[in-house]
Amino acid sequence: MIEKVRFLAEFGAPLEHIAPAAGISYGLLWQSLKNAKTEHATPQELELLEAIEQGRAKGGMRLIGKVAESADNGDLKAATWMLTHSPAFRDHYSDSAAMNRARQEGVEMVVKAIAEAGLPSDTERDLLLRINAQTGYRADATAD
Repeated sequence: MIEKVRFLAEFGAPLEHIAPAAGISYGLLWQSLKNAKTEHATPQELELLEAIEQGRAKGGMRLIGKVAESADNGDLKAATWMLTHSPAFRDHYSDSAAMNRARQEGVEMVVKAIAEAGLPSDTERDLLLRINAQTGYRADATAD
């Protein structure tokens, strides 16, 4: 049963399909996986969780390898997918990264405008602290 679970997980089967194919109910599979993440897990529950995790990892690596191979062979769609979805690249090349850069640039322009506005220091500090609280951006003036 464990090998069947590992194989099905490798090929992306959802838990709802893995359970009956392995001869167990979905509820039992779900509860076993939940229990496996506790300190009271049985060896069988741990083995089941490990099979699911190993299968999914192996399948994911196989598919990523196929995408990388396609990208290397000139498939621009595969190359784009790799750049926007791979953890190693997505922070720099995805649409989300572009939006984060634009947001950061906007915040920096606001901070610069506040610094150039000639506001009283308490008002400037309050505004910069508010920006920091809302965005995580830390201007030099808030480092006091």
